[in-house]
This record gives sequence, structure tokens and C-alpha cells, in this order.
Amino acid sequence: MNRLIILFTTCALLAVNAYSQPFRSIENNSFSKGEKLTFRIHYGWMDAGEATMEVENKDIYHDGRKVYHIIGKGYTTGAFDWFFRVRDTYETYLDEQALIPWVFIRDVDEGGYLTKHKQIFNHWVKKVIVTDYVQNTVNTYDVPFNIQDLVSAYYYARCLNYDHIKVGDTVEVITFFDKEIYPLKVKFAGRETIETSFGKIPCLKFHPMLQTGRIFTEQEDMTVWFSDDGNHIPVRVEAQIVVGSVKADLKKYEGLRYALGKEN
Repeated sequence: MNRLIILFTTCALLAVNAYSQPFRSIENNSFSKGEKLTFRIHYGWMDAGEATMEVENKDIYHDGRKVYHIIGKGYTTGAFDWFFRVRDTYETYLDEQALIPWVFIRDVDEGGYLTKHKQIFNHWVKKVIVTDYVQNTVNTYDVPFNIQDLVSAYYYARCLNYDHIKVGDTVEVITFFDKEIYPLKVKFAGRETIETSFGKIPCLKFHPMLQTGRIFTEQEDMTVWFSDDGNHIPVRVEAQIVVGSVKADLKKYEGLRYALGKEN
């Protein structure tokens, strides 16, 4: 009987410790609820599509913790919609204090290729449960503490301090995407002021480290320009692919915390 009591007490303490593991606290000085970014995607002079990133202006909770509900959408338009229709939606529920995801949803239709995943993160026990609605499967994966999804990684990275970053430095964020742990790396390429429809914007220039193969021939075939201000929003994205260059330019913005291109 005493052994059973000891065993029960030990298990209970382990459970309490697992669920009381302290989360980090990261100050978010970059984005707010109500922020919405709209991008024009174009291939040369031709419009190919549009993409939006929005932080819903709502107070939302997950297991008693306040979260941001962030929705990203991308879709083709015009002639591109005829021969390769894209309707993509990504959602994340991001912890306001720790900037880690609790739920990630990926709903993709790209030229008839369908993917629909829901990822439930349990950061207390470092696991993620993935429901695949296309393949009708549910699987559990072990993940590191403070793991990110693809969307939350971007919002987390916006809150980092880049004051002392040097050319050639690499920023790495460990993410869970497409049922795998993936080290998302971006290399800093310097500061550059670019011409936009909003005027000249000072930017931080990065090269995401890509997987070469069917679409990209070089690891640094994509360039992203983030505003060098308190917002750290993408102003332009350019990708060199096997059939040419595809660009996404900021077309419209709402609810920024700071004036675009100005010091915070």
C-alpha cells in the first residue's frame, strides 16, 4: 500500500511539474491586433495573385492564455487563375506572452493539390497532435520546447532586435511544418532603401535558406525586404524560380503600430 501511495504521489508531482513549466516572456513591440497587410503578387508586369496577413482585432483565449488569431491567405487572380488556381489559408493561434503557437491550421488548394492539416501544440509536454483531414489520419510528434509553426515563426522573428545584426549573420527559428521539424534559417544581406508605392522605405534585407530542387536552383534565390523600423513588416519579396522572377509587393496596410519607415 505504501508503495502504491509513493508511486501515485510521484506521478502526480511529475504531472504538476510538466504542466507548470514556465513559459518564456517576450516583449512584442512590433505588431498589434487589427494589423492587416495586403500584397500584390506579380510575374513581370502581369498580376498573378494577392496575399493578406491579418491579426484579428479580438480578445481570444486558449486554455486560459491570451492569444493572437492570425490569418494568412493567398490566391491567384486573372489569367493565372485559369491554368493554376491557388486558394491557400494559414491560421495560427499565437500566445501573446510567449509568442508560441497553440493551434496551426493549413488549408491549401494549389492546382488541385489539396492539403488540410490541424496542429494542436502541447508545449507543456513538448508534443504536437496533427490531424490530416485529407488522409484521415491523426498522429502525435515530439517537438522541442518553444517550437514555432510557419506563420508564428514570422511574427516571432518580427519581435527580435536587429540593431546589431551584421551582414552574413543567420537567424534560425525551429519550426514544425508538414509533419517535420524544420530549422528555418534566414541570412542577413544588409540594409537597403527601396522604392515602393509608399515612397522610399529603409529595409533590412534577408535571404531565406531554401531547399534547392524543382523550384529553386540556389539556396539564396529568395530575397525579403523588411521595413527597418519598429514594425518589421515585409515590404517586398522576390523569388528567382526556374521560369523567371516572381515578386510580392506591399499594396496596402492597416493598423501598424508605427508609421511605416519611421523609427519606433
